[in-house]
Amino acid sequence: MKVKLSVVPVLLFNALFFQSCNTDSNENPRAYAEGKVVSAAVNYNTFFFRIKSDNIIVAETMLESGGEFKVSGPIGNSGFSLISTDKIKSFNTEKSGLSLSNDGFKIDVPAGITYIKFNEIVLEK
Repeated sequence: MKVKLSVVPVLLFNALFFQSCNTDSNENPRAYAEGKVVSAAVNYNTFFFRIKSDNIIVAETMLESGGEFKVSGPIGNSGFSLISTDKIKSFNTEKSGLSLSNDGFKIDVPAGITYIKFNEIVLEK
């Protein structure tokens, strides 16, 4: 049994498939944060980072054994927050405009920033 495919349907399928896989769209922005946590007393079994956008937790991750983390999730157009289960003393990144909340449990990221690499996040403990 031979199957003969016409060129036009194959090209149309490919064009539609690859157009739907476009991740650079402003309609569906995503946040991506990575870095290293510095603390002598961090409990790797209970520590979490969460991405919160528009008052919804959209992603969560635990620390790797060396204190490294990576977390990614969908966000709205008004920025997002990186929320920690332990109090943050300070953080270091090359991006500007980020701020630590008064209670020390979240880092607020302004709209327009979707990728952040933290050189270090120092916890209070």
